[in-house]
Amino acid sequence: MTRVLSGIQPTGEVHLGNYIGALQHWVTDQYEHESYYCIVDLHAITTPQEPERLRAATLDLAATLLAVGLEPDRCTLFVQSHVPEHTELAWILNCVATFGELRRMTQFKDKAAKQREAGVSVGYFDYPVLQAADILIYQADRVPVGEDQRQHLELTRNIAQRFNARFGDTFIVPEPAIPKVGAKILDLQNPLAKMSKSADSPQGTIKLTDSRDVVAKKIKVAVTDSGREILASPDKPAITNLLTILSVATGKSLSDLEDSFRDRGYADLKREVAEGLIAFLEPIQERYAELLGDPAEIGRQLEIGATKAQKVAQATMAGVYDRVGFLPRK
Repeated sequence: MTRVLSGIQPTGEVHLGNYIGALQHWVTDQYEHESYYCIVDLHAITTPQEPERLRAATLDLAATLLAVGLEPDRCTLFVQSHVPEHTELAWILNCVATFGELRRMTQFKDKAAKQREAGVSVGYFDYPVLQAADILIYQADRVPVGEDQRQHLELTRNIAQRFNARFGDTFIVPEPAIPKVGAKILDLQNPLAKMSKSADSPQGTIKLTDSRDVVAKKIKVAVTDSGREILASPDKPAITNLLTILSVATGKSLSDLEDSFRDRGYADLKREVAEGLIAFLEPIQERYAELLGDPAEIGRQLEIGATKAQKVAQATMAGVYDRVGFLPRK
């Protein structure tokens, strides 16, 4: 089977856009590929984190990933810091990557422009190399990437090719996996922007853990477009977004929903979106609450994943250490 790797940071609560854009594909991929899913807590600390909050957020994210349908007997779900070989490989790859490559990374250039280069942490500058280690240590064939991470995957490919040329074939050079085209969920208060974890628009974001009342209120105050027709069209982004959410929640096509709302008003649409979304989220929330009530079970599941991941990582590192020329431990 093709080996796929994806990672997610334990920062901010998972929202509907995250689920539709990525996590539902993770659930599907675990049946079609050899899938490795990593909670990247080492990447999270490239910006300041409060320790207890980070621990709680990591546990919370693990519960969410299990609740949406990831199955440890189908995929490998683990916490990045539980497999120290990631950082071991990152150091070796640091000696293969170049300063110039990292300075050209768009995220670093943007960060340096905002707060001056001297104030940017070395971790933030160097995290693309750790990201390369995350991928290469599992010999991943494919890595799902959005446009914002395409440059980093290209760096990973360059590092792998350079290492292989210098030390002999060691790493699989990963290919980008273009995510399956799915529904695009937009901000309920600004339907020209994607739904986001940002606190700038809390009323515009549906979190997977939002209560029934909160979901209903957010849908009720969602902005709408001018006119009265309930159609999915470019000139009606707000109504298109509500129809898209209802389509995801109910499994009905946009065209069928348009037909069902002919000669009806925006209030009817909002009511049905709220009801459909509440029903859609209910089983996820019930499983999430069950898991959070038993943190030991979450830890057990993560330990299963870390053990599986570390076995692969250690095999890769044994080959890397031999190729580089390190003296084996007796």
